[in-house]
Amino acid sequence: MSSPSRKLWVLFAVLAIALALPSLAQPPGAAGKPEGPGIKEGTDCWVTDPGKTEATLFLPRDACGAGSKPAHVHFALKGVPLSLADAKACGCQVDTMITYLDPHGNVLQERTRHAVKQVTTETTKVDTCIRRSKDAKFHGKGVAEKVDIQLVQLSLQSEKPVPCGTKTFTICVTESSVQDTDKPSSMTFTPTTLGRLSKGNVKLERLHIRYDVTFIAAGGSCADLPKGALFTLPDQRLDLKNGSRLGTFEQVSP
Repeated sequence: MSSPSRKLWVLFAVLAIALALPSLAQPPGAAGKPEGPGIKEGTDCWVTDPGKTEATLFLPRDACGAGSKPAHVHFALKGVPLSLADAKACGCQVDTMITYLDPHGNVLQERTRHAVKQVTTETTKVDTCIRRSKDAKFHGKGVAEKVDIQLVQLSLQSEKPVPCGTKTFTICVTESSVQDTDKPSSMTFTPTTLGRLSKGNVKLERLHIRYDVTFIAAGGSCADLPKGALFTLPDQRLDLKNGSRLGTFEQVSP
């Protein structure tokens, strides 16, 4: 029989995530390139489409407060942008905006002789970082090449407060500190053009991940973790499959 603490902290759950697979741009000179047409190992940065990602959790007894019964909780998820440090560590795009101010602190539409201060702001929309640990070497148009992948960063949040027993929470989904390396995870590139700069289709085949589910007070932001964490259901496992959905890739000059 499980102990009370195990009932509280262990999640017997199925988390069904359909992450959008965006177009990928891999500058061939950024991380070297394989011999012949192909894509060098590296990282891909994903932005989760709003309204397209959902989760169903089976919560054990007492998870929603003393005396609460086991229950299924279904909710929609949205992406929470990674910190700038994490995004840069993954090699993800960071958008830079430069604002010019006049002597009174007013924002100028463009740089003029009245500008006395320049403010640089960096932002990112990326919420998921995936590592490709193998070169994709292309062997012909329409010939698929499978590469190994692994989750690096994951940052999702329930779109609305989620009722749980007599309480209401915001739910955060993040990567566990340790990811399995012995589970098959892969994506497939199928080039439609070949050359120094190729392009074509890319498909997520399977992504095995370990993830943590953290409950914070309703209305809180998962961007502030670990601040505000009430309790966490750690180290859950999921095999994510993306069905027949395709993305595209296009190599560009650095």
